Amino acid sequence: MKKLLFLLVVSTSLFSGELEELYLKGGISAVQEKIEKNLQSVEYWSDSLKNKELKYGYHDDKSRLIIVADKTAKNISVNQYEDSKLKEVKNSEIITGLMGEKLLEGDLKTPVGVYDITRRFTPPTTYYGPVAFSLSYPNLYDKLRKRTGYGIWIHGYPMEGDVRENELETKGCIAMKNDILESFEDIVQNNSAIVIISEDGKPKSSSLDIAVIFAQLFAWKDAWTKSDLDRYISFYHNDFRRFDGMKIAEFTQMKKRVFSKNESKIIEFKNFNITPYPNIDGKNIYRVNFDEKYRAASYNFDGDKTLYVEVADNKMKILVEE
Repeated sequence: MKKLLFLLVVSTSLFSGELEELYLKGGISAVQEKIEKNLQSVEYWSDSLKNKELKYGYHDDKSRLIIVADKTAKNISVNQYEDSKLKEVKNSEIITGLMGEKLLEGDLKTPVGVYDITRRFTPPTTYYGPVAFSLSYPNLYDKLRKRTGYGIWIHGYPMEGDVRENELETKGCIAMKNDILESFEDIVQNNSAIVIISEDGKPKSSSLDIAVIFAQLFAWKDAWTKSDLDRYISFYHNDFRRFDGMKIAEFTQMKKRVFSKNESKIIEFKNFNITPYPNIDGKNIYRVNFDEKYRAASYNFDGDKTLYVEVADNKMKILVEE
C-alpha cells in the first residue's frame, strides 16, 4: 500500500497537465468526460480551427479534389490540398444550362448544390466531346424536395461540325472546350472529387459556422449515446426528412420507442468533410459527411453518414439524414 501511494505521488509530480491530473483523480472515465465536454464547445473548435483553410469548408480527406463552378461567372476551378493548404490547380471558362434552381426534368437548368463525381466515361456520341464526368444529381436533399431530372455531366464541345459557342445548349450540364476538358481530365482522372455549383459567387464558409457544426455534432452524439430524447430531437429542423421520407413527428415517435430500451451504446465519428451548400433561398446550409461507428445490443453499424444541416443563430439543425 505504501509503495502504491509512493508511485501515485511520483506520478502526480510527473504529470502536470489537466488531463493527466483528471486521470489520476478520476480515472479514464473522468478524462473521457472532459474531452467529450470540450468537443461540445464552440470555443474549443474555434481555437482548434483558427489556422485551418476553410473557404470551401473543412475536409479531413486531403486527397479529395474540390471543384467549384459558378454559373453566373461561367467559371470553374479545381482545387487540391498541398501541405494542408488549398491550391488552385486549374481555372477555366465554362457554359452551363439556364439560370435558377433546377426543379424539374427538362427545365434545362444546371443544379445548384454539392455533388460528387460518380464516374468518368466516354460519352455515347461525339456531341459531348471526348470524355465526360457524371455528377450525383439528384442527391438525397434534391430528391426529398421533389427535384427531378438526371444525367448532369461535365463534358466537352461537339467534336464534329461547326461549333458556335453562343448557340450551344447544355440542357443543364457543365461544358468546356475540349482542349481544356482534356487538361481537366488529366487532373481529375479517377480521383475522389466534389463539385460545388453556385449561382451568385463562390460558396460562403465561415470558421464560426464550422465550429458550431462540430460542437453541435458532438452534443447530438452525446444526447444520442445517453438516449436523451428531448435533447436529441432538438438538433432536428421542423422540416426534417429522413432518407426514407419520414417526417419529424413520426421520426420522434420512432426514436422514443428505440430510446425507451435504454441500451448501452458506443458511437464514434471520424473523417469529417463539411462543405458549404449553395442555394438560391439564402439559407446557410452545409453538407456534413463522416464515418460512423455504432455499437448496441440490437444493432451495429460501420459506414458513411451524410447530413444536410442549416446553421442559424449559432445552432445546427438537421434538415436531412442519410
